[in-house]
Amino acid sequence: MTIFYILAAILLFGILITVHEAGHFFAARLMGIPVREFAIGFGPSLLTWKRKKHETSFHLRAIPLGGYCAFYGEDDTKGEYLNDPRYFGNFSVGKRLLTIIMGPLMNLALAVLAAMLLFGLSGIPVPEGPPVTVVQSVNQDSVAHEAGMLPGDTLVSVDGQAVSDNLSELLAQGEPGQPRIIVVTRQVDGAQQEVTMQISPRFDPVEQRNLIGIMMAVTQPMRMEPGSLFQVMGKSLKLSWDAGRMVVQAIVNLVTRGEGAGEVAGVVGITKMIVDEIQRSQLEGYLYLMVVISINLGLMNLLIIPGLDGSRIVFLLLEAVRGKPIAKEGYVHAVGMVLLFALMIFITFRDVVRLF
Repeated sequence: MTIFYILAAILLFGILITVHEAGHFFAARLMGIPVREFAIGFGPSLLTWKRKKHETSFHLRAIPLGGYCAFYGEDDTKGEYLNDPRYFGNFSVGKRLLTIIMGPLMNLALAVLAAMLLFGLSGIPVPEGPPVTVVQSVNQDSVAHEAGMLPGDTLVSVDGQAVSDNLSELLAQGEPGQPRIIVVTRQVDGAQQEVTMQISPRFDPVEQRNLIGIMMAVTQPMRMEPGSLFQVMGKSLKLSWDAGRMVVQAIVNLVTRGEGAGEVAGVVGITKMIVDEIQRSQLEGYLYLMVVISINLGLMNLLIIPGLDGSRIVFLLLEAVRGKPIAKEGYVHAVGMVLLFALMIFITFRDVVRLF
């Protein structure tokens, strides 16, 4: 059964990569730009065929770490295709820009479609009660730790005011250091027990708010009900938007604070995550991960990193402003791809080490 889940994870990678590269491919066809090669995966070719009409060779390759849609003369550092009418640089900036940007956009569109399928099959969530705040972790030497708060505690009230998703607002009502009466419930020997504790929040000058030293998660009891097409579309767009916002925030935190650098996963790590999730929640988990990973792939490709679509878009915009291409662009992307492959190999090696 584990083999089945691994194959399902590989299929998910294949779908995401194919949709991304198909975005480039069909946009190029629409713009009249010849495509030299379309490939899913890297390394030795397992399956090859060629369309004589458009002179495009198609490949299914052995290593499922990505794919590419190659154009004549793209990243050509030797000038081999400069006099070829099929040369990518012969086409207008607008046509090339649309061709490049359609890859990430197709991933974003796939995420919305996968979310619609998810909510269409499982129904849309309908609240059954107020939000609930649960303690995920308690910082060592924090006031919450000193008072005896534990991970898994559910916050009930602060000074008699009910806690839903408003803990920060309730803590802000008192002065820093002012004792607050906080009530939580926890499981003790299989029974729900209410615990009252006195905690004096500390003011954090960085966060600019009163804190008690916990990580919390806000959840809301839900039931699933069939929804109309408009409800399904609305929920799908919201889920995709929230996933995108989460990815952007993670990237910002990684760049500005270095947060999450040790948690970045490659193909092996993501495969394990997919296998674990579909073992736990089957098709619903599979579709949810398709939404999140597709959004991730689309937005990551828009980063201004040499070799990625975002960098190519910037070079095209600079070309539009200057009125001529940047001579060394091919070298920049070539070096970027080498570094990206090196990073990918390092992360994959680290994923394998973590498995054992």
